[in-house]
Amino acid sequence: DLGPQSVAILAQAGVVQRAVVAITGVFGERAPIAMTTVETPNVANTDSDATNKSDALETEPSSTNEATPGKGGLTVGSKAELEQDLPPERFVLLVMISVIQGYTLIGPLQHSFKVAMNIGDKGELSQVFTQAAALVQWGKFAMTLGQNVLLAKLSPLARVYIAMVGVGLGAIIPPLFVFTLGSKWLGWVFISFGLIGLSLGIFECTFLNVITPLGPLTKSWAIMGFPAAFFIINVFGFLLLSFGVPVEALFWYIVAGVPVGALIFAKRVVPRVREVTAILRPREQGEDGKAAADRTATVYKSILEWRAWLPALLPFMCMNIVGHFVMEGALPANFNTFNDKVVPLLGREDDENLMNKNRFMAVFFVFVGLGDMVSRRVGYCFSLNTYKSNMIALAGGLACCIAGMYLTTLGIGAVAWLSVFLAFWGQGFNYAVASKYIDRFVPRDHNLAAYSFWMFAGSAGAIAGSTMVEIIRAWICHGESYAHECLAAHHGH
Repeated sequence: DLGPQSVAILAQAGVVQRAVVAITGVFGERAPIAMTTVETPNVANTDSDATNKSDALETEPSSTNEATPGKGGLTVGSKAELEQDLPPERFVLLVMISVIQGYTLIGPLQHSFKVAMNIGDKGELSQVFTQAAALVQWGKFAMTLGQNVLLAKLSPLARVYIAMVGVGLGAIIPPLFVFTLGSKWLGWVFISFGLIGLSLGIFECTFLNVITPLGPLTKSWAIMGFPAAFFIINVFGFLLLSFGVPVEALFWYIVAGVPVGALIFAKRVVPRVREVTAILRPREQGEDGKAAADRTATVYKSILEWRAWLPALLPFMCMNIVGHFVMEGALPANFNTFNDKVVPLLGREDDENLMNKNRFMAVFFVFVGLGDMVSRRVGYCFSLNTYKSNMIALAGGLACCIAGMYLTTLGIGAVAWLSVFLAFWGQGFNYAVASKYIDRFVPRDHNLAAYSFWMFAGSAGAIAGSTMVEIIRAWICHGESYAHECLAAHHGH
């Protein structure tokens, strides 16, 4: 393995050039790391010389991302800029999907869970079930920051594993105890949704923090896992159900995916994080030789030093509130608006251009998935080298969210596809912009704190949106009931 001194020795070059250093001892057949070198004098390969050149790699990135000369002549724009040249570790996508699929229980599968419990769509039990399902959002809200108190003694890596176990336990309750064993105990609903919510609050920000050393290309794949998980379940999963596959098979698939994701994470992703950290950020290993992901998180220190990162993060937090509000408010409002067996495509009073609701929703979720997934990838295609450019990007995402919400209020079936595409495009794009900003501009010591606060704000927006579903529906329906939408009760599935 190449230590910091070895990397510094490799940096000795006679001409100014953009060199490709193939670190085969660590990365094997993987793509090389690009490094910038400048002319350096021929010096003896002493320990002190090597140490000086190692220090060059550890020069903190400047706010302007311009090259910063190192002590021994090696020049790098910043650590973050070095990480931009790292090849993507695409397996992080599978890890994210495996865990977030547990979150899909709050979607259409929630109704299947409800039916299996013999709970109707009206009455006191239905209201209790709805409140139990809301524990997912409340759990995320509480543990996004709460983990930094309750799990303060644990490393980010340990927290990721705990979150995976929690999601697996929460996901296994419906297929095992309700579908297989036939239990109708209402407590299972609270335990299932509670475990999933609390675990997701731990997982998302901590996982993104752990894989940060792998660079923005890897991060762009990871954040696509969130919409990809919903796309798999809500589109492909329900397509299988239409061909007669029992719904409990979909629940069991979600359960089986969690240990597979954990195995990929442990065997593929974690070793890669440690390798990259040892090369590009040796000082972050600490005196015990452990990578940052393995050491106890010190968010308390970040809170004390909040002036170094929090004020600049506030616009990103505000946009996350808006984006999650639109997602968690507009999406279920559409479900409650188009609640007949057919959906009028050209307006509330359209009786001619009608579409089967299941087919309409299949197309609907395709637009959701495309808007959310593609925008997250597009967000990483922009350089966004300055704070001003980040603000402009956020404004563009905000405009899409607002446009999507406005189009939703029109209550037109065909327009609903466009509205949800724009709403989720805006949220997904701003998610990518914020994630990229945190990794590039927030000091690495405050990376976990920044993700925690940013996602805490998003969870607050999600709760606000989910509690205003009926209000948003009122904006759409204007208190009226029509032949095929805005009905007083659901007339089909």
